[in-house]
Amino acid sequence: MTKHKNSNDAIGNFCIYRILMDEKIYKIGKADFDRITASTGIPTRIHQQIRILEKKYIKRRINHDIVKILFGVSTLDAKVFEKKVLKIIFDNEKRVPEGNSKSFKP
Repeated sequence: MTKHKNSNDAIGNFCIYRILMDEKIYKIGKADFDRITASTGIPTRIHQQIRILEKKYIKRRINHDIVKILFGVSTLDAKVFEKKVLKIIFDNEKRVPEGNSKSFKP
């Protein structure tokens, strides 16, 4: 039986992504790189978040990019990498991206 990808010890392919709002980092996140939305060709997690933001912030420019693809790593390893990226942003910009403000505490 395959483990759910949210289990810290589950192995899979993940990506760390940025969502940008008007060219400013809005969120850093982790997505299952094997779950792709056919209509956009991007990981489903990113697709869902962009759709929500586009409805909420109609006049804002929302983009995304993939920071890193992590093949064959554990969910925990992907989470650790995500936190390292957030720490770098915090150290450089002295702020937590708005979309990470509830979950990331430097």
